[in-house]
Amino acid sequence: MDNQSPICGGQHSLDHSCYAPDQCPYQQQSSMDPLEYEQSQQVNYVMGAQVYPEDLDTVPPPTTRKAKEKKVSHRGSGFTKEEDEVLCSAFLNVGKDPITGVNQTRGGYYKRLHDYYNTFKPEGSNRSQLAIQNRWGTIQRSVSKFCGFKSAIDRRNESGKNEQDRIDDAVKVYEAGEPFHFMHCWKILKNEAKWDDKLLELNNNSVGTGAEGSSQVNSGHAALVEGGNESSMPARPEGRDSAKRKRAADTSSSNTAAEVLQRIHDNREKCQQKEDEQMVQIISRKDEKLSLQREFLDLKKQQREENLILRQQEAANAAMQAEAQLLAAEAAIMAVDIDKVAPHLKNYYIGMQRQIMERRGFA
Repeated sequence: MDNQSPICGGQHSLDHSCYAPDQCPYQQQSSMDPLEYEQSQQVNYVMGAQVYPEDLDTVPPPTTRKAKEKKVSHRGSGFTKEEDEVLCSAFLNVGKDPITGVNQTRGGYYKRLHDYYNTFKPEGSNRSQLAIQNRWGTIQRSVSKFCGFKSAIDRRNESGKNEQDRIDDAVKVYEAGEPFHFMHCWKILKNEAKWDDKLLELNNNSVGTGAEGSSQVNSGHAALVEGGNESSMPARPEGRDSAKRKRAADTSSSNTAAEVLQRIHDNREKCQQKEDEQMVQIISRKDEKLSLQREFLDLKKQQREENLILRQQEAANAAMQAEAQLLAAEAAIMAVDIDKVAPHLKNYYIGMQRQIMERRGFA
């Protein structure tokens, strides 16, 4: 066994010696791609043993396939102050809705927040529901933490410091651990019951039952009244039934107003239609009057023409009569015998006959 060569694979391996790793022809040409060799020249080596191509199955070279493009979500830009303010407004309008109340699922609550945000979002803003949910969680945690620091500083009641000084101190305490970026949100939410430290203390004192709990609540309320802070106490939230009745009343009043407006609109349309009809009648009457006037003018013109024709005929008749009379007179003058007339009239008749002859073209 020691004189035999180790069997590395293949039936022809006993007839050939094994190569050391540094004697492999493939390793000496490792800078070349094995796929560049011709199929007849490919030689595989396993554990230093030479294996011929006829001992192995031919494997085609791998084909390159284009990988499918995957849609990778990219992180959007940071929220602006305007977006944070709209988000706080969404919480105030959705979370304090007395009709819906707290009996809603987490998904439904954030969907309403997202819908409100999309309705009043700044121009160019496009946020998903998950982004709104995460951002609101960050705002809640930061504002709650800041309110805790602010309440602690308020309880110190340091002399000589006003409200702005206490706010600045709370910011310094907060920013000792991390920056505070939600001052604009705190200014919107600071007077809400969720972040009002005095109301939270009253709620915590009302945990007791019976006379003890009621006495603690009454004492806390009395302390607020004595401190002159009764006006700062928020009004009791509107109940669900009251809000529903109010909405129904608003709806009915809006319906009534809509009916009144519709009735006014209908009456206005009727008046307008009546005015249009009257205007059409007036215009038609004017057209009839104009047509009658045209007919009258045409009749007058025709009458004038007829009168002119009659006058021309009368003038022609008069001229014919005058001509006939003249002919008769001329005929009488021409019929006078000059020899038989008196001597003193002879020259007259001779002259008249000569004029008649000249007028008639017999001269």
